Amino acid sequence: MNEYQRQHPLYIVHAFSKYLLLLLLPLLRSLVLLSGSFLEWVKGTWFDILILVVIISAGILQWLATNYVLRSKGIFIESGWIAQKIRYIPYKNLSSIVVEDPFYLRPFKISKVRMETDGGSTSQADVTLLLRRSQTEEILNLGAARLAEGKGGPKGIRTYRPRPLYIAILSLITSNTITGVLFASTFISQSGKVLGQQFEDLLLHSITKIIRILAFNIPPAAAMAAAVLLGGWGIAFLINLISHLRFRATRQNRLLTVRAGVFTLKEYYLAVERINYVMLRQNLITWLCGVYSAFLNCTGYGKERNELAVLFPAAGKEDLRRTLRLILPEFKVTRRRSRPHIRTFTRFIIPPLSAMAVILILFGGLWILFPQFQRTTLYFGVMAEIPALWWLFVKIAAYFHVGIGMQGDMYTFRYTFGYAFFIVTLHKDKISKVETQQSLFQKMSGCSDILIYTFSEKHYHLRVHNIRQDGVEEFLKVFGK
Repeated sequence: MNEYQRQHPLYIVHAFSKYLLLLLLPLLRSLVLLSGSFLEWVKGTWFDILILVVIISAGILQWLATNYVLRSKGIFIESGWIAQKIRYIPYKNLSSIVVEDPFYLRPFKISKVRMETDGGSTSQADVTLLLRRSQTEEILNLGAARLAEGKGGPKGIRTYRPRPLYIAILSLITSNTITGVLFASTFISQSGKVLGQQFEDLLLHSITKIIRILAFNIPPAAAMAAAVLLGGWGIAFLINLISHLRFRATRQNRLLTVRAGVFTLKEYYLAVERINYVMLRQNLITWLCGVYSAFLNCTGYGKERNELAVLFPAAGKEDLRRTLRLILPEFKVTRRRSRPHIRTFTRFIIPPLSAMAVILILFGGLWILFPQFQRTTLYFGVMAEIPALWWLFVKIAAYFHVGIGMQGDMYTFRYTFGYAFFIVTLHKDKISKVETQQSLFQKMSGCSDILIYTFSEKHYHLRVHNIRQDGVEEFLKVFGK
């Protein structure tokens, strides 16, 4: 344990895998379809072969230059070939350890390990290593054990396993159409680079043909837009569903362990005292049904692209309280103590009503000016009014949702952003600063907005809209004690 160790040799390929695939697969394809001699193939692809050799050489040098050693109280990481850098991270300063087991590395018993502290980069982990499973276990035996140390916390081991239905609800709430569209477009473009332009054209032609068959009497442009939106959302839903199947959260002393995933198994080891806040999220439907999805903010958890920092996928009100007492009893969701006044109700509904009026005027003008496109104009006008109308329903519900709760040193903030409802509960010590903002119209209505800035890895603040002025003053008085 006192000798420097290297990462698994497969790191040489893994570090540059996306570049290697773009070069290697076309080279192999051209070799399979070779009609002349091997020498002619080399003459035609010599530059690609040279780039491939350079990439592999760089991987070898980087693998040789990166070493680490485990000590009883921390880990030393030595990296760099020309300019050598040595880092030391005490285990007690770790916020999280993340272990990833992708399906393509599992047969080799290799894991990707990330180690995070509160003082690291917001875009990448403090330490990222590709290790044999035995090496990973050594790090967990020292690092995760240190995360569990400390006073307080529930006794014994407590485990929470959600039903598959709850994971589906989480995917419904968090699926993002843009994420799905970007995933699909990247897949199509990369398939063209790897398998050839002919395959990409065939794939796009097949998708277009399917959309035309399903469109019936809908205008082609409208059908394509609907297909992009629904298809993107569907892809994002499946990605989230697969990523969070087999979810499990375990609490032991001061350590919270979260496991999830099918194709890529992920294990998160989190120091409870490093958790900044717990966030409950809902959309309008789950708000009406009283169903919540819970997330938490801890450095290193939910940091990767398309990764969610889930505490539990979904739960009703009673399940929420039970699960929090089971897994994180330090965080309590308190009732609203400060809330909007009835005369501020119009401040919630004026923005969506204004958006609806603007859309109606805009598409009404297009209907009159371009009669030959009335069918298409009507379709897009209705499609544009639907989210505006939905926003109106959200803002009506927001009046009954937003507010501030206080119980000892625990604070609960209820607010909305876009179409989502949020509840954030955190300890007083996790609030970095508080601001109040009051416009001229809010002054006339006797209310203010409260902005809460939290300690977290990335810049984050929340805004609670239109709280009664006496409630704002009460909160500032309690917080200032």
